[in-house]
Amino acid sequence: MQDTTYLSATDLLTRFRDGSLDPVDYFEVLAVAAERQQATINCAAGLFLEQGRNMAHESRRRYAEGTARPLEGVPVIIKEETSVKGWPCPQASLVFKDNVAVENHPIVDKLLNAGAIPFFQATNPEFCVLGHTWSKMYGVTRNPWAQAYSVGGSSGGSGAALAAGVAPLATGSDMAGSIRLPASLCGVYGYKPPSGRLPCAPGSEYMTQAVVGPMTRSFDDLVLMQNALGGPHPTSFTTLPYTELPTEYGDLSGMRIAYSPAFGHPALARDIERNLLQALDGLRQRGAIVEEVALRWDLDEINMVLLDGLRAMYADEFMTDISDADAEKLCSYTAHMRQQASEDQPSIMPSAVLGQKLHRDMQEKVWSKGYTAFICASMLTTDLAADQDPVAQPFLELGGHKVDANLGWCLTPAFNLLNRYPVLAAPTGLSELGVPTGMQIVANAYDDETVFRVASNHARAGTSRLFVDQFPVLG
Repeated sequence: MQDTTYLSATDLLTRFRDGSLDPVDYFEVLAVAAERQQATINCAAGLFLEQGRNMAHESRRRYAEGTARPLEGVPVIIKEETSVKGWPCPQASLVFKDNVAVENHPIVDKLLNAGAIPFFQATNPEFCVLGHTWSKMYGVTRNPWAQAYSVGGSSGGSGAALAAGVAPLATGSDMAGSIRLPASLCGVYGYKPPSGRLPCAPGSEYMTQAVVGPMTRSFDDLVLMQNALGGPHPTSFTTLPYTELPTEYGDLSGMRIAYSPAFGHPALARDIERNLLQALDGLRQRGAIVEEVALRWDLDEINMVLLDGLRAMYADEFMTDISDADAEKLCSYTAHMRQQASEDQPSIMPSAVLGQKLHRDMQEKVWSKGYTAFICASMLTTDLAADQDPVAQPFLELGGHKVDANLGWCLTPAFNLLNRYPVLAAPTGLSELGVPTGMQIVANAYDDETVFRVASNHARAGTSRLFVDQFPVLG
């Protein structure tokens, strides 16, 4: 079933180099896929096909001359929030529908310098503040695996486009799970690097809970893309020195891995837990010692504190700058945030306090006990409508348990408070609804290589067959 549409970037580069595939011909295959998906999946905020074609011809020339760069000719999906000079940048808002980017985001510069071809702008929710991907501006983005269901958010368009075969690489950003949720719900890999590992957009230096990161269909491509994005950029003063990830990893012999499926939350869906446990068995087969630990975290408190911190850092000031006349154009969820901004004044300090508390719990029960990595599910359920509105429906019933519809189904926000922890989302299979499920692989602060080593072994174990011999059937 796998034709050239679903080739990995790693395989593409091999074929471009040996001449068995031409960058221009391949780009035309993806141009068809990009246009075709829009009728059903609706994950394009913009298509820049002529720009892509011109770049593909440049790549063809470079391969012929022997001057190809590390990602030469590889098409890439760019989240709408991530600025590309000359592309619209409205943040999915009718309020800012005429905004155009005046400079590239640093990671876009890095992709261009590596020879990648940005051509597809992927949808995100308005101002990237929803765990699903819909807006008045772009409509509803649907899951390629099961179109009634959510792709997650806010990098949902990136996840959907990867799953729909639009390109092998995509950018995402994550301030409460916005890479990890779409990666898990779309069956792809996603990486939330520790704060400072990748350069942020100018002006975002103090938003340490929020980072940009790569999303890909294959593990090897995740390494490839992360290595292309890492290191300083002239506009960033908070980026760490470049550290290259290995491209090959040994097995897990002797590594101790702790897990807690959902931090003790009783609403975890059985199919998500089943797939998680199968993935853990795969890691045991690769030599790991995998043991459950008793982490009992108050997810409601974590979600509230994180959201209050994000509001204090930027959202409230931003929302109150929107006039009453423009407020009529807002989506329900952003209008609700604007109303909140007029009612109270949250602080960033509880985020720091709770982050320290969570780290001490991890230190006591995981890191000090000799565990090198920690694993949990990414969410409690996949039964999430594509157009789910947490304002119209404030609560969800999950297995007889009522949870907050905004973030109550997510298991990701704690690791935005623990913002120096690297967290890699990896696919674990399909739910009973036909929607992908995923897990989070976590390591202690700045220990990126560990999460990639575990993820490499997960991929080699083969317990998930997504994009191996299981593919979405697009209408």
